[in-house]
Amino acid sequence: MTFYEQMVPALSLLLEKGETLQAPVYCCLLQKRNYTFGYLGLTENAILATLLQGDSQNLKGTSRIPFRNIQKTKVRKSLFPLQYILRIYLTDGDMIKLRISKKVYGFATQEENLDALLTKMRTYL
Repeated sequence: MTFYEQMVPALSLLLEKGETLQAPVYCCLLQKRNYTFGYLGLTENAILATLLQGDSQNLKGTSRIPFRNIQKTKVRKSLFPLQYILRIYLTDGDMIKLRISKKVYGFATQEENLDALLTKMRTYL
């Protein structure tokens, strides 16, 4: 199973009744000197996240972030070509920082889904 084949089922486990998975992307969670790769997706009500353990396909953790818990977001282009930095500021004071590339080998819909994800996130600017 490839990372792409794992992404949709892994995120779908987090869906609640009546929700549909939208804009799934491969991304990198940035924490001080630590990088964790994983998957990010949207539903009608929340952001879904699944993190991977190291460079393996083993799932490390999952999370749902309801849109009501988002205070604001910042989207900017990275210094690396075709990459974006997404910062999500939560109402509890926490900040989540992600790096997402427009092009990922083996992820045919990455660019299209990233555009949809960033469009939604920009509504919280």
